[in-house]
Amino acid sequence: MLISVDTYSDNLGISLIDGHKLVVKQVYHKLKPFSELLMEKIDMIFNQLGYPPSILYAVSVNKGPGSYTGLRVGITVAKTISYSLNIPIYVFSSLEAMAYKYRAHEGNITVAINAGKGECYVADFKSDISDITQTSEIRLMKINEFKKEIPGNLVVVKNLDIHGNNIIQDIDDLSTEGAFFALKHHQKEDPIKLEPVYIRPL
Repeated sequence: MLISVDTYSDNLGISLIDGHKLVVKQVYHKLKPFSELLMEKIDMIFNQLGYPPSILYAVSVNKGPGSYTGLRVGITVAKTISYSLNIPIYVFSSLEAMAYKYRAHEGNITVAINAGKGECYVADFKSDISDITQTSEIRLMKINEFKKEIPGNLVVVKNLDIHGNNIIQDIDDLSTEGAFFALKHHQKEDPIKLEPVYIRPL
C-alpha cells in the first residue's frame, strides 16, 4: 500500500491507497500543530486497521506551494517513513493536484491558492478529462490583481474570497488526488533533495 500525506493548508490529510483503490482517508480540519499530531494520526490509522508499517511500498507527499511550516512537517514525516522502510517517495504539487481533482472538466483550468500577505499562487492547466497538463509556470500574484484578471474558464481556488459561476471553492485536502497523480506520472523524488516548493524570492 501507499500512504499519502498533505499538510499544505489548514487541513491535515492522510490517505491509504492500495493500487487504484482508496482504502481509508482521514481529514482533520484546522488541527494544529501538525508536527505533534501527524505521526500520531498515522499510527492510529494503522492500529485501527491492524496493518503493520511493512505493508507500505511507497509514500507520497505534497511539496507545495502552501504553508511552508506545514509542508516541512509533511515532508519530514514522509522522509522518515521512506528511510525507515526503505521505500520511495512520490511527490505532487498543490496546484496540479487541485487541477487533477477537476480533470473531468474538459478544457482550461486555472488554480489559485492563498499565499498570505495579500498574494496567491496561480497556475494554468489543460484537461482532456482523463489527465491534465500544466500550461504555465507557477506565479505569485497580488490577490487584487488576480481578481481583475480572472479568466472565463473553470477557476479552482483555495482560501480565497472570490466567487462566480465559473469558480469552485476547494475545501478538502489533496492527499488522495495528489497521490494518484504522482503515481500516474511516476513522480519519484530523492528524499535527500526533497524540499518544499517556495515561490517567494528569498
